[in-house]
Amino acid sequence: MTVETAEMGLSSARARLPHGPHRLTRAEVAESQRRRLYSAMLEAVAERGYNAVTVADLVARAQISRRTFYELFDSKEECFAASFEVIIKIVPRRLTAAIRSAGQLEWRDLIRASLAAYLDFLAKEPAIARALHIEALMAGPSLVDYRKRMMAIFADRMRDARDIAVRHGQLTGQLPDEVYAFLIGGIDDRIRDCLQTHGPSALPALEPSLTSIASTLLANGGDLNTP
Repeated sequence: MTVETAEMGLSSARARLPHGPHRLTRAEVAESQRRRLYSAMLEAVAERGYNAVTVADLVARAQISRRTFYELFDSKEECFAASFEVIIKIVPRRLTAAIRSAGQLEWRDLIRASLAAYLDFLAKEPAIARALHIEALMAGPSLVDYRKRMMAIFADRMRDARDIAVRHGQLTGQLPDEVYAFLIGGIDDRIRDCLQTHGPSALPALEPSLTSIASTLLANGGDLNTP
């Protein structure tokens, strides 16, 4: 699946296939059905929680047959994993677009822009926010690798920002991977707490504090190399 298809998968997933004869190929029909299931999965998980969602819920929301579901996915777990794969394709694209639109940035501003873009995206896509930061933890081992990939994407953004500072002589040396893991784990925790206590609309307000914490840690995290 291309990034463009992934984007379309969430923006137009609920569109029904036309009634009667149509010119879509079997592959195009199957892709439309998958997109509707991605949307159904994310919406159902956001409303009911992953553990409570059933295949019956998904086929009803996606308006497809149970037989069709099992032609596309072996289980609810596989469908959720496929939905996660779509998210992993979309998020880096959104972050990159936000950075490019901002132009040349100082390293702290790059951190700020990245966090602002991500938090704004989650606020506008509450089902994705809950899937990423809450329900993936409930889905068990099948989603562990997907979460790691998503967190690695954001860790790489923070690493890129610090590398800019190093190249410009503002900071020196390299930080251990543990610093980035600690930072992204902390951001993940703050987002999850905000979702559970204040809701997704409150996420953008986290940006100033998260930017300050991230900048401070990346500027001074080299002290962790000292016993």
